[in-house]
Amino acid sequence: MDGGESEPGRQRLLITSAAALYGLMLGAALVWSWLRTGRFIPASVVDGRPLESLGLGLAVAVAVLASTGILMRRRSMLHWFSIEVRALLGPVDWRTALTLGLLSGLGEEAFFRGAMQPAFGYVATSLLFGLIHVGPDRRYLAWTAFAVAMGFLLGGIQVLTGSLIGPVVAHVVVNTVNLRRIGRLQVPMQVLLAWQVRNPPQEVVPRRRSRRGSH
Repeated sequence: MDGGESEPGRQRLLITSAAALYGLMLGAALVWSWLRTGRFIPASVVDGRPLESLGLGLAVAVAVLASTGILMRRRSMLHWFSIEVRALLGPVDWRTALTLGLLSGLGEEAFFRGAMQPAFGYVATSLLFGLIHVGPDRRYLAWTAFAVAMGFLLGGIQVLTGSLIGPVVAHVVVNTVNLRRIGRLQVPMQVLLAWQVRNPPQEVVPRRRSRRGSH
């Protein structure tokens, strides 16, 4: 199978797409916060107990990474989901994983825990966070279930400490490490072939030359 080196074109596209998506989420969070409170920066960023939040965030990250590490190695739903994502993303190096982890952690936490949770509440926000992580078929159910659980964990840190520091740190660490783990997986040939059949490359069809004026 392919090696551990990143494919530059695919990685640039991933980072560009992520920057656009999570940049929009961050902007929406700031505007939402300003409309609700008259402040662009949510109170949860500057108030609360940041050191306690950081400690809880690191503890959650360690626990989640330990459990997902075990599940990825076993033939669980999360294992097969990881294989599917690996076929989609290709190899992911540490730089790409960290960039995507930072973008997703900052954008999603600012939007969900920073702006939405004060407006919609802890339970509704945690469920909505899980529901946006829905894939096209049942193979992605593990992703959705994992996201719901993470929504409650990250939201719980914010509720307990009044700070976004812990949720952001936990989100960034978990996404970075798990993306790197997924990027290093060896994809079985049958999975890669099945994915390529479902997602064929776009071929450029040459335009036929006009015969007008020719004899």
